[in-house]
Amino acid sequence: MKLIKFLGFVLGFIVCVSTLSAQEIEPIRLELPVQLESSSYRYELLGEQGLLLFYESNELDSIGKRKWYFSLIDTNLTEKWIRFLLLEDGMKVQKVASTNERVAIILTNSISKKQDAISYEIVSYNITNSKFGLLGGTFPAQAEIADAELAGDKLMIGLNLKDYLADFLLFDLKTGALTTLDASLDGQLLIREIGASEAQGVFVAAVKQFENKRYKADVFLAFDSRGNLRRQYKPDGDQSHFLAAIGFAFVDNDIIALGSFERESKRAATLKDVDGNPEREAIGVFYLRLKADGVMQSQFYRFNQIPNIDKILAREDLLRLRQLQSRGKITEQTEISFQFFKPEILNLTDQLVFAAEAFQPQYRIESRIDYDFYGRPIPYTYTIFEGYNFFNTLIVSFDKSGNINWINGFRMENLLTFQLENHVAISKSGNELLSALFHNGSLQSKLFHVDGKAASELEKLKVDLRFPNDRLLEEHFGRIYPWYDAYYLVAGNQKISNNRLRITNPRSVFFLQKLVFE
Repeated sequence: MKLIKFLGFVLGFIVCVSTLSAQEIEPIRLELPVQLESSSYRYELLGEQGLLLFYESNELDSIGKRKWYFSLIDTNLTEKWIRFLLLEDGMKVQKVASTNERVAIILTNSISKKQDAISYEIVSYNITNSKFGLLGGTFPAQAEIADAELAGDKLMIGLNLKDYLADFLLFDLKTGALTTLDASLDGQLLIREIGASEAQGVFVAAVKQFENKRYKADVFLAFDSRGNLRRQYKPDGDQSHFLAAIGFAFVDNDIIALGSFERESKRAATLKDVDGNPEREAIGVFYLRLKADGVMQSQFYRFNQIPNIDKILAREDLLRLRQLQSRGKITEQTEISFQFFKPEILNLTDQLVFAAEAFQPQYRIESRIDYDFYGRPIPYTYTIFEGYNFFNTLIVSFDKSGNINWINGFRMENLLTFQLENHVAISKSGNELLSALFHNGSLQSKLFHVDGKAASELEKLKVDLRFPNDRLLEEHFGRIYPWYDAYYLVAGNQKISNNRLRITNPRSVFFLQKLVFE
């Protein structure tokens, strides 16, 4: 495994620690006070420009506007400047979209009543000149932001509306103009994902179409940068595959959709089955090429037909599968299935890498005994939801024709959370593929060759804290992100104990820490 160096800067103090190679370096770590289980601070990486840190304050102006603070943090985690914007009180961040030139932060009013229109504000930040812009308006009552994506100065937002209608809105962040787009789709609709390519000048949206509340098809809509509907991509005839997790890549003039598909059923899926249900199981992966001439090429791969799939199976699933096979069960009863969260797509030189984290809800059963009026015992049991257990990351490499090059996995251990969020980052590291996870103060990483073979075993390394005697007690929202070049950022909330500190012990902090893979 390559040498891992940690860099950290904490409120102006430089602390020297040693790496695995015993070299003395200057760790860079920034700490801010926080309520441990609150995601008060938000941040967006800006490459070599650093990162934009923003948060809601408890300050109101004379007319009831809320102060939101925005700070530019450079790559040494030093604050360059801090500014504030006055936003409507009650605003909460819903989506953040960014490119190399701009960041768009979409906020909606969290205290609106169900029957009221929902006020929104969009904060745009121009990375080049460090200028902010602000747009505001209202969405229809009960509207939900399905997804949003940014291309240049254009921001597309997909809204799922009451009675299963859908709207696509295109904002020009430079002029402030707003355009409502015509999707030309009938029936009931659910917007799932939006992708964008500034180079192609295109937005693409994945939409589930229903008829009489029964599933009809997954439709892909391609809009140009002016909001005109360029293409509709629909399956030929009846679509038998119900698409689940979807991610987009842009190759040449074509759009590539990669994702997983769910178990087929004799009964068509209904809106009730799909809407707001993250726990549906997938039985395979797909590759769709949406060509500029309107042709859609598709390839579907079931997990039980992919060689070496057992490498990424959960141990208990593999054991159950082999038990069923030994009893002579038919193939349909031994389908391999996973529940996936939103995938990540990495576009390498000659391959597309699809990575999706597999999870399963975890419950525990508890028993109690109550007593009736006469003192007779009445036993009963109930289940308690403990969270989502993320246990593995499926990594699949496709060539540009849609054939599977290789398949592998990155196992996660003891990752139980109530939030459905991505945890594993995949990125190019030299001529290799790096997968990395930050959890409970520990960095886990694994390298793969471009042919999918492991270039290293799973590496685990504790990330140094601010002081030598710090001891990690608790962590929330721990994440790792590729930043720029070989640098990465780890962040989260931590509760830390240090008996040598006379004040603020234990302390609860939001932290940012920089590391590099060399």
